[in-house]
Amino acid sequence: MIVRLALLLTAVLGPSVAHAQIPASRVLFRVFLSDGRVLASYGEWARVEDRVIFSIPTRLTADPVELHLVNIPSGRVDWPRTEQYAETVHAVRYADTRGEADFAKFSSELAKALNDVARVADPGVRLATAERARQALAEWPASHYGYRIGEVRQSLDVLDEIISQLRVAVGQTSFDLSLSAPLAVPPPPPLPPPTDAELVEQLVAAASLADTAGERVTLLQSALRLLDRAVGLLPDEWARRVRRSVSLDLEHDRQVERAYTTMRERTLEASAKLVSKGEPSEFEKLRDRVQAEDRRLGGHRPGEVAALLATIDAQAAGANDSRSARKTWETREQFFRKYRRSMNGSFNIFREATVGLDQIRIMSGPSLHTIEPLARRLSAAGTKIGKVTPPAELVNGHALVRSAWELAETALRLRAESVPANNIDIAQRASSAAAGALMLYQRARADLTAAMAPPTPK
Repeated sequence: MIVRLALLLTAVLGPSVAHAQIPASRVLFRVFLSDGRVLASYGEWARVEDRVIFSIPTRLTADPVELHLVNIPSGRVDWPRTEQYAETVHAVRYADTRGEADFAKFSSELAKALNDVARVADPGVRLATAERARQALAEWPASHYGYRIGEVRQSLDVLDEIISQLRVAVGQTSFDLSLSAPLAVPPPPPLPPPTDAELVEQLVAAASLADTAGERVTLLQSALRLLDRAVGLLPDEWARRVRRSVSLDLEHDRQVERAYTTMRERTLEASAKLVSKGEPSEFEKLRDRVQAEDRRLGGHRPGEVAALLATIDAQAAGANDSRSARKTWETREQFFRKYRRSMNGSFNIFREATVGLDQIRIMSGPSLHTIEPLARRLSAAGTKIGKVTPPAELVNGHALVRSAWELAETALRLRAESVPANNIDIAQRASSAAAGALMLYQRARADLTAAMAPPTPK
């Protein structure tokens, strides 16, 4: 009985007659919209947060296929229909590629298992094996896109009959002939590839869902190019009507774009002027004007308007920061003026000393009779500098000044020692000290000037 069962299953589950390959264009994915419209997707769509991204074909006969990338809100999609159709596409692809090989391997393994059991004498083992084979067979369609479900049903009928006889043989007199749940229903066949007219309508539909003007314009232009390419192949009246509608939409977009461009340029110019002298209330008025103008234009550019408002807010914040910084600087300016007055004399002395310091740096002078009075003046100025208490903002710069002063006095002292002794080593140490003094002084003056400068508008 088991041998007969294996032979019957081999016959029923055997290879199918020549399996026709389905063209790629027949298994395009589809995105079904909530309003009933359908968009073709070349390749599977991608759902990213609240967006759906896919490619609409604009020419299926080209090699490679011409495509247009589309990005639409996921809330406009009928997801149950869209996901169900994706299963259909996967089923067709599976049948075209791995289906026959997988099914042949599965049926061969099933028949072999039953043949092996034919040599088992225990009727209970035979029954258990047949029931396991039936379970595996019944589970096949659900995990393989319903492939060969008709043959599976026939095989299950054969197995059910023999399992019933095996149960009688082991003394089971009461059992349920419904041995498993109903088989999964195979997905419906895929839709035919869209015609040129349908592709035009799909491009127009996608344009109506586009978030940006640029994306909408490129979709409408693709629709016009498709109409031009299909001249004579589409119904004349339909083509004229669609061309007129698309052309009007494009012209409307151009007019809207010009209006928003004018508003943007005018707003940015006004906002830039307010940065230097405008009060916060003036920025608020400018924001209100932008929003009122956007409403008048129909609110067609939400992204651009949001960016424009963000720019106004950023400039308003920058202007406010600049005003605060200016007020803070004005309260500190008197301390900066006092510091400059207390340091001007010392700075003049150092400036006079830079010629001699530079000569020490390059080991070309100055003469001894020049070094002594210069050293006295620097020393007196250094003492005066040590008594100056700088404002908090100038502490670091003032510390650099004192360091530069110490290096300058060291350079003069070492130079005075090296000349009578004709000692090159001491002269080189004097050169290094002079170079450090000049460098620190320049950096200190730059830091102090920057710290005392009034803030510039952001």
